[in-house]
Amino acid sequence: MTFSRTALKLAAAGLVAAGALFAGASANAATSWSIGINVPGVVVSEPAPVYYEPAPVYTHPAPTYYQAPRPVYSVPAPTYYDPASRWEERRAERWEERRAERREWRRREWEREQYRRYYEGRD
Repeated sequence: MTFSRTALKLAAAGLVAAGALFAGASANAATSWSIGINVPGVVVSEPAPVYYEPAPVYTHPAPTYYQAPRPVYSVPAPTYYDPASRWEERRAERWEERRAERREWRRREWEREQYRRYYEGRD
């Protein structure tokens, strides 16, 4: 099989053009390409633990019944104050204090008189 020169030139020109096209795209965009078969990987592991929070429970408290206490009325015992007797007691106390002061004053006066008489006669 023989190829003509023009066909070889055309094929060579096509290869150069395709090479330039792919070389320029990869140089400018910095991309690469590949052919592969994507197969999901097989992973064997235990599942993560799952924690369940219990559902909230709403309840009403049990009713409480009580009997109100009966009112208790207390009356204080009758008392009697005699203000006159208290006044008289205070008055008597003050009287006794005054009598004691007078007695003390008289005793001191008597001692002064005795002292004066004793030393007056010696001069």
